Amino acid sequence: MTSPDSAPRDVARAHRIRPFASIGLASLILVCLLAFLVTRWRSLPDYEWRFSPGWLMLGVGATASCYVLQGELWRALLGALNEKIEPRSARAVWAKSLLARYIPTSIFLVVTRVALASRHGVRRRVCLVSVVYELALGLSAAGILASYFIVTVPALEGRPGRFAVLGVIPLAFVALHPRFFKPLADFGLRKFGRPELDEVLPLSTVSVFMLFYVVSWLLMGVGLLAFAASLHPISAGESPYVVASYSVGFIVAVLTFVVPGGLGTRDATVAASLAATVPGPVATAIALGFRLLETAVELVYLAVTVTLARREVRHR
Repeated sequence: MTSPDSAPRDVARAHRIRPFASIGLASLILVCLLAFLVTRWRSLPDYEWRFSPGWLMLGVGATASCYVLQGELWRALLGALNEKIEPRSARAVWAKSLLARYIPTSIFLVVTRVALASRHGVRRRVCLVSVVYELALGLSAAGILASYFIVTVPALEGRPGRFAVLGVIPLAFVALHPRFFKPLADFGLRKFGRPELDEVLPLSTVSVFMLFYVVSWLLMGVGLLAFAASLHPISAGESPYVVASYSVGFIVAVLTFVVPGGLGTRDATVAASLAATVPGPVATAIALGFRLLETAVELVYLAVTVTLARREVRHR
C-alpha cells in the first residue's frame, strides 16, 4: 500500500531528476545534430561552388521567412485552441523543438515541444493536439504543391495515374473536418491517458491555416529556387518545378519519420525532383547544399528567439 508521503516524495524526486534529463536530452540533440552536419558535409559532391550573392541572399531571406511564419502559425494554432503563451516564449519553444528532429524517429520533436510549452502554462494535451494540427496542415499544404509537381512535370507526361495525386487535396480537408478529427484525436489522447478535447478547429479556421501553410512552403520553395539559381542557371519555365520539389521532399521525409530529420530521404528526393530540370550532379549539389543552409538558418533562428525570450524574462 502506498504511504501518504509517497506522492510528495515522487514529485520531489521528479524535480531533482528534471535538470539532468534536460541536460541529457540537450546533449543527445547536439550529438545527433553534429553527426548530421558531418554526414551532410562529407556527402557534398566535388562541385565548383561559386555562388551568385544576390540569389544566395534571396535564398537565405525566403528560407528564414518560412521558419518565422511557421513558428507564428503554431502560436496561432494554440490561440485558436484557447491556449495562451507569451509570443517570445512560444517562438523559443518552437525553435528548440525543431532541433529534436535530428534524433532518430523524430518523436522527440513532439516530446520536447510539449515539455517546453508546459513550463509556460500550456496544457500538455492541447499542445499535443496543436502539434498534430501543425503536422497535418503542413503535410496537406505540401501535398497541394507536390500535386502540382507530379501532374505537370514533363517526365510524367502520358501517365494518367499521375492525376490520382489530386485526391490528396479533398482527403486532407475531410481528415481535418471536426467530425473526423475530434474522434481520432480523442482516441489518441485516451491512449496517452489524457482527457478528451474540449473543442477542435472549425473547417473555416482549418482552411485559413491551410492557406498560410501553403504560403510557408512556397517561401521555402523560393528559398530553394534562389539557392539553386545562385549555383546554376534556372529558366522561368523550370522555376515552378524547383519551388514544388521541396514539398515533394518534405512529404517523403515525413513518411519516413524513423529517419532523424528526414536524414538522406528528403535530400535524395529533392535531388531526384530537381533532376527533372537540372543535370543530376548539379541537382545533388543543390539539394545537399540547401540542406546545410536550411540547418544554418534553423540555428540562427534558435539563437535569436532564445536570446529575445531570455531578455524578456530578465526585464520582468
